[in-house]
Amino acid sequence: MSEFKERVYQSAIALLKDKIRLLQEERKAISEGILEDSKSSAGDKYETGREMMTQDLNHVESQLKQINLDLEELYRLQSIKDSTGAIREGCLVKLGTDWFLISVSIGQLEVDGEKVFLLSKSSPLGQSLLGKQENDSVQLRGKIVSIGSVF
Repeated sequence: MSEFKERVYQSAIALLKDKIRLLQEERKAISEGILEDSKSSAGDKYETGREMMTQDLNHVESQLKQINLDLEELYRLQSIKDSTGAIREGCLVKLGTDWFLISVSIGQLEVDGEKVFLLSKSSPLGQSLLGKQENDSVQLRGKIVSIGSVF
């Protein structure tokens, strides 16, 4: 099963790298738009458009910074190899029919036909899972669910 966990990490890393690539393309396009924007006779219109592009650029930069932090965190968690039996950051947990990776909150992936949700340890479910072990129970979507597997 550690092979499946490794594929989950690889899929998450690939997703984040793809997002970084797309945001870098967007940043480049916005930067080029700012540089190509020439001042017209309607000065206020020019200033407003330039300010909007600058705000867009700042937003993209902020997203890039966060995704890079998430990527660094995934690499850090992926390098943790020891297993204590208790759920902690970096663990892959089976609850019902779904898998949950306690890592960074980037949503749902599909790996080998299985749904895997990446959630933060500070999320409500992440907090309730920390420290639990196989066969313990947690509340999920309003139901009590037994923890199946922990990797």
